[in-house]
Amino acid sequence: MRPTAIRPLAAAALLLGLSACSSLNLPSLKLPSFSAPAEAAPPGVEPSTAAVARIRAALLTLRSDPALAARVQNEIVEAEALLQSADASQHDPQNGAARIYLAERKVEEVRALAELRALEVEYESLRKQRDALKPANGSF
Repeated sequence: MRPTAIRPLAAAALLLGLSACSSLNLPSLKLPSFSAPAEAAPPGVEPSTAAVARIRAALLTLRSDPALAARVQNEIVEAEALLQSADASQHDPQNGAARIYLAERKVEEVRALAELRALEVEYESLRKQRDALKPANGSF
């Protein structure tokens, strides 16, 4: 069979498959949003400047939380370096937007990592408490 003969069949199967899926009434899949939607820049402020300020505020919030900041000190330094790079090149038409994006993702990654490490410590503490409550004979 020629490869061109397969294409119309594949297209027809795809259309039939899509039309069948629409009648299944599947619930809509909603993925979690890890970052707040970007707010519009205030009047008179460039969007890139507002984005850098928003990232800086998120990093400052993370740094001011001693329970989280102590767990990701090196990562905070990396995020600050990316933020400085983004700030310096925010008016660069080729790389400015990409560097701002990378800095924002890095700050979110560092926050998630700090929360993960805090939860791991809490989990280990709770596990030890559970083990201490188990009877010595193991009938629990």
